[in-house]
Amino acid sequence: MCTRVIYQTGSATIKNSGASIGVAEFEQQYFAPSDLSAFASDFSLTITPVAASRIIGFNDPTNPQLEATLDIQYVLGIALGAQGWFWIEGGTTWLYGFSTHVFQTPAVPQIISISYGWNEEDQCEQGIGSAECEQLGVNSQQYVQRVNIEFQKIGLRGVTLVSASGDSGANGRTDPSCTENHLNPPYPAASPFITAVGATQIDQNSGVANLPNPPPGCSGQACASGGYEEAVSYAQARFASGGGFSFVASTPSWQATNVKNYLNSGVALPPASYYNAQGRGFPDVAAFGSNVLISSGGTIEGVGGTSCSSPIVAGIFALLNDYVIQKTGKPLGFMNPLLYKMAAQCSGCFNDITKGDNICTEDGCSSSCYGFVCTTGWDPVSGLGSPIYPAMLNYIKNSILKENVSE
Repeated sequence: MCTRVIYQTGSATIKNSGASIGVAEFEQQYFAPSDLSAFASDFSLTITPVAASRIIGFNDPTNPQLEATLDIQYVLGIALGAQGWFWIEGGTTWLYGFSTHVFQTPAVPQIISISYGWNEEDQCEQGIGSAECEQLGVNSQQYVQRVNIEFQKIGLRGVTLVSASGDSGANGRTDPSCTENHLNPPYPAASPFITAVGATQIDQNSGVANLPNPPPGCSGQACASGGYEEAVSYAQARFASGGGFSFVASTPSWQATNVKNYLNSGVALPPASYYNAQGRGFPDVAAFGSNVLISSGGTIEGVGGTSCSSPIVAGIFALLNDYVIQKTGKPLGFMNPLLYKMAAQCSGCFNDITKGDNICTEDGCSSSCYGFVCTTGWDPVSGLGSPIYPAMLNYIKNSILKENVSE
């Protein structure tokens, strides 16, 4: 499997039977256990089935949807042996209902990947969070602030939240032709209490290496084992990663230096009035999001989006989490402060993505579109870069765990 080779998770598996990971779904997105089983067979993986007791909400396996299918296959395809959860919120429930549900439930997955989002300023728009906004008596900004508190509470109980950064560039899905006078950060990716994940692709001109000993699912497919990783582009992937700065949450202390360095790096920036330079910058990290292979209804299908990237990163976090739980008995929980500290102290922990931008939208690249560009170090397209699992694990072994012992 390409992701396991390139991010070097290799034969890593979950050793602690209680280590868990789950996906959060909305909008009647279901999965079929038969597709998950086929995915394991197609890509020569040993995946633990999702127990019925760990399916929260109603799932219709006879009507699987691509989003849920992708999410569950990749969190469990990376975190082999993990206790898998499928969490689906029904009806008009959105982020407030989901977050309070998670916080109030005694047993929950230790890591949750979310592949959904909507513009930060439009959370109370009809059909998105309108019912919850009405229930709370709040506007969109107040709704975001309220959910941020709930996310913070979830982190304090040791749960790691991971989110896709969006698929329509810095302009956002509600402004595909870039006619507005500001950029549109998606939420929950713009929350400082969630790890946001952008999307990358392999540059087809970089001399792509074929996957050695490819599994059956790679037959007739382009399964790579290496190549130059860059931010997804509209030209190849037909979308661009969401990224930018929150208009609601200010820059957290743990990324203040990174944001300052980016804004002062000399790269071309959108007009100053289009974004909040004092806001929380996102994404935090990145991973593959173009032509990611899934098993669906008996066929192998290539899909794309930051909704591919989020479960991949969540799966890597689960492997790290498993090791820490074995040693300390406690999960990593809220990851962002650790990730930025890791990037500052471990040059080999991330593959720095220095090529690409998020100026285009899903509709193309209008001359009126603005966005951000990749550069050395953190940027609001690819974050700190894509994860390199062995280096991250060694950093945790040699730094974090030793600090805990010395205390």
